[in-house]
Amino acid sequence: MERWRGDGRMRDAVGAPAGAREPCAPVSARLWIPAMAPPLPQRADVVVVGAGFAGLATAASLVELGVRRVVVLEAEPIPGKHGSGRNAAMARRLIEDDVLSRLAVRSVARMGELGNGTPLVRRVGGLLVGEGDALDALARIAAAVPELAAEVERLDADAVRALVPALAGADLAGGILTPGCGVTDIHALLGAFADRARAGGATTFLRTPLTGIRVAGGRVVAAETPHGVIATEQLVNAAGFAANPVAAFAGLAPLPLVPTRRHLFVTAPWGGLDRAAPFVWNVSAGYYFRPEGTGLLLCACDGTAWPPEDPPTDPGAREALAAKFDAAVPGLREVRPTRGWAGLRVMTPDHRFVIGADPRLTGFFWVAGLGGHGMTTSAGVGEIAARGLVDGAVPAPFGAAFAPDRFTTV
Repeated sequence: MERWRGDGRMRDAVGAPAGAREPCAPVSARLWIPAMAPPLPQRADVVVVGAGFAGLATAASLVELGVRRVVVLEAEPIPGKHGSGRNAAMARRLIEDDVLSRLAVRSVARMGELGNGTPLVRRVGGLLVGEGDALDALARIAAAVPELAAEVERLDADAVRALVPALAGADLAGGILTPGCGVTDIHALLGAFADRARAGGATTFLRTPLTGIRVAGGRVVAAETPHGVIATEQLVNAAGFAANPVAAFAGLAPLPLVPTRRHLFVTAPWGGLDRAAPFVWNVSAGYYFRPEGTGLLLCACDGTAWPPEDPPTDPGAREALAAKFDAAVPGLREVRPTRGWAGLRVMTPDHRFVIGADPRLTGFFWVAGLGGHGMTTSAGVGEIAARGLVDGAVPAPFGAAFAPDRFTTV
């Protein structure tokens, strides 16, 4: 496993070695709010906490529905610094849940409109491999989603290895090819949401953390920040791993949201995989890889419960990756990871999102627990969250599936 030790430069996405651009690093400086940003308003129709995919997509959808006084609060100096900027950029539409798959299909289709003529998703396809039972379950979900049923192709093991020779020697029963999936330009996507929100009248304030929520008569009445207080009757909790701390400002007991640390690695140049190859995800063994630059992006699908704070990289993560890939994918034994970082996914007990009004406090709205699917589903999440805020109900079938009250008692 010595070749997996790299050059000792494993950093998180924020502390990348000089001159190296992490493929999933935080978004570019063009999204920074200038020093001459307008003063904090005294009142807003909606205050959104968090400028990651969940928050900016919701803000963009709100202004499209005619809500003009939207304020987004972000504690960090740039949007998407945490999970939104550190993900694997894989737009996977066939998920082990039919409701999430429907939302992912809807969202990726919407991404085609967000780029204003610039493709935000490279449709290289996705190849889900694994054991027969797991593939059968995915096939049933695909059959229930018309857009997926029309495109997916079931492959036997020989066809899988012919498509991706790096899987030679891997233990798998076959795969499912989803041509409409692909790899997303996450920085351009987050920028598209920010641009649409700003064009519609929303204002994003960076380095402006939420420090309190004022409540009166059983409802939200204001959001507190170090720079002032904003009167509002609607507060959206899109704070990612900090969602429960935000709820605590309002005196709400936490929901079962579990931040979970996961690592990604990029390898040195390796020519054994076509640059246009689909991403590969073994849903049984728990690993994925795809082309990234002249090398590969690798993940061992590790998951460790973590406090709601920015995670460091685990020095043992590289060895764990080596052990899994050495055993599971002999065709990748010659690759050498050179860079790695950690990020948090926020999980729920049933692996479904939390999107909707909290029944315990009028005006408190959750957009949280996106479980590693936040980038892929972001456009759809923004749309259904905005509808929930404007219309008073998250549209079916998502309202019941994602309702916060499945975890609360009034």
